[in-house]
Amino acid sequence: MAVTALSPFYNLLQSLPPRVTSAIVEVHNKTGAPIEIVIVVALSAMSTALHGVAIRTPNGRLMPTSLYCMGIGPPVCGKSAAMGEFYRAIREFDCELADRRASNSGLSSHPAFRDVLQLDATWSSLLEALDGRGNGLTIADDDCIDQMKGDVMKKRGKLNRFFDGPMKESLIRRDQDPLVAYYPSVGICFLTQPEIHAEHQIATRYADRKSGLASRFFYAYSLDGRYPQIPNLLTPSLNEVHALMTWFLEQRLQRLLAGNTSPLEVCMSPEAEFRWAELKQSIDQRMTFDFQQVKDSAERAFEKTWRVAAILHCFHHFAVPASPSQPLVSIPPIPSVAIDAAWEIVEFSLMQFHKVFPPPKPRPPKPSRVKERQLEELRVAKGHLYNHLCSSGSDTMVWSLAQELSWLSAHKFKTVVAHMKSTNQVEQLGDKDPILRFSPHFFAEMSYGRSVASGTSSL
Repeated sequence: MAVTALSPFYNLLQSLPPRVTSAIVEVHNKTGAPIEIVIVVALSAMSTALHGVAIRTPNGRLMPTSLYCMGIGPPVCGKSAAMGEFYRAIREFDCELADRRASNSGLSSHPAFRDVLQLDATWSSLLEALDGRGNGLTIADDDCIDQMKGDVMKKRGKLNRFFDGPMKESLIRRDQDPLVAYYPSVGICFLTQPEIHAEHQIATRYADRKSGLASRFFYAYSLDGRYPQIPNLLTPSLNEVHALMTWFLEQRLQRLLAGNTSPLEVCMSPEAEFRWAELKQSIDQRMTFDFQQVKDSAERAFEKTWRVAAILHCFHHFAVPASPSQPLVSIPPIPSVAIDAAWEIVEFSLMQFHKVFPPPKPRPPKPSRVKERQLEELRVAKGHLYNHLCSSGSDTMVWSLAQELSWLSAHKFKTVVAHMKSTNQVEQLGDKDPILRFSPHFFAEMSYGRSVASGTSSL
């Protein structure tokens, strides 16, 4: 099923590079996975392939293109199939590393042959992958219930520091050897179900959001089931994306084998920086109203937009290489159109964030204990009065007798009479020890209440 102009994601897909859009639609049609899940999986896979690339931001920082991504959708909606399609080239490259290392004894212990993809998302495996210089890692898993309960999500602060970019981190591993990571590049892609994610948030008391970790993620949230899939569909655009992924991974590996651990930098063109300044002003203005409910995530819109712009640019600018060994010398500056496309994705993620972390529902006001006591006293007093009136066959009663039957003080009984007056259930006649005349409204209400209570008890 093609994505039509009626789709809520049509404008977003139209803003992306044609090759990327076509690959997303191909995987959507082939697997039947919800389009929003396919978008975030594609973004994660492209980010993984670019672990050796960094963007020089407008403020002068050198920032990796690695991303945290999470797709949340119902069971059997095609999440795993979509991830398998986009990550296929990366998994194949990752598997071939072991064979290449085994075939060359001189490179068997070379740090460049460390895996770029990790399925075991534990803190210890993360530290091992970051051991050395210039190593990158993507944690990819299509069922994150164990990972969300595991070490990675519990040690948020350390993971956040690694994600932040070009800084030297020194920690102590379990074997007491120092861990040093220069320019670490870490990415995460989790796929899970709405119920699992909600249970995790409740169990951790929304600690992911409170700690700031949740605001780092790109989200896709869907309750749609699986669409019709076409397993044998040809995917020419996806094949081009795979070829580029393999090329980027191979070029980074070759640089590491040559001892070059510095990232391949990409910067913004003057037009892109000017467009970004305009966009930043618009984001700042919308922060108070449009993004109020997702403000913590929106505050990271800047760095997310820069990262995504670099990713989209790399997968749009280059033609498919003749072979993975074809040299990648440099990356031209990012154009302004990539900034606009990146912001479309970031804004899409902010709307998804609103679904993942909906604003809390206001609790109904709880009646005060005084009000509850007054209502109970009113109910009991009216019951005593009704019983006496029915037994006497009258609709009147002197005030003093009524107060005595109510078992209330003079002050509280005045409150009861005032309430019945306001609902036209009683009329006061005279001043000194007045007569209370009870209206048909009073008898109708009390007899109805008694009949309902009797019927309920008989059930």
